[in-house]
Amino acid sequence: MKQRRKLKRRRRKKLRKWVKVFIIAVLAIALLVVAVIFGFKLQKVDTKLDLGQFTNKEVNDYIKKEGIDNTLWFWIKNKTGHSDKLELFEDYTVKMNSPFKVTITAYEKKLKGYINVNKIYYYFDENGVILKQSTEKIKGIPKITGVECNNLTLYKKMDVKNKKVLENLLDVTTSIQEYKYNVKRIDVNKDAEATMYVKNVAVQLGKNSNLDKKLRDFNDMYDNVIKYKGTLNMKFVSEDGSYTLKKADEKSK
Repeated sequence: MKQRRKLKRRRRKKLRKWVKVFIIAVLAIALLVVAVIFGFKLQKVDTKLDLGQFTNKEVNDYIKKEGIDNTLWFWIKNKTGHSDKLELFEDYTVKMNSPFKVTITAYEKKLKGYINVNKIYYYFDENGVILKQSTEKIKGIPKITGVECNNLTLYKKMDVKNKKVLENLLDVTTSIQEYKYNVKRIDVNKDAEATMYVKNVAVQLGKNSNLDKKLRDFNDMYDNVIKYKGTLNMKFVSEDGSYTLKKADEKSK
């Protein structure tokens, strides 16, 4: 009987010991979680960007909008190859400067064009997502006309009345990036026919069939064509690369 009682007491002591260990472990984990959550509260993001299209404030506002608020977790995910998707960048790295501050070094997404509404410039990427809105115009980005929009919201795809028009526009804005045309404006009509304006020449690309061939042909004749003012008809692809340039008359100069 005495041995049984001793065994029971020993078991109770062991049980109490393990209960204490368990409680201490739970408390330690809870304290660690609290420390991670509140001890690494992201408060500031510095940036090193390749193109300078986005301001430091715009990046900080975007990070807040995405709900990225923990410095340690943001840094760990980046280092382990599980980075948060940031619409502003093609790729980026995160350096943790302090529990409250990081530096993002990034390759920015190239802005493909802008739409001007009520003196506000809405800049979009290759998917038609608005990545920037500003009262200032960025040099080297073409103006877009002819696209009827229902709504333009930051970080959302353009809501347009005719999706085919947007689809063809994005094909053109993405395709011309391969060349150094310095396109001033791209107009798309209701039939989804595009015209790009380079120097004093309106290049009628028509619909997007054989677009790559048209752009290659224009690139071959570029130096000769931009000497003039007029309209180059490239609505239909030419097998031999010849197209008609209708020069503006003296009165229209």
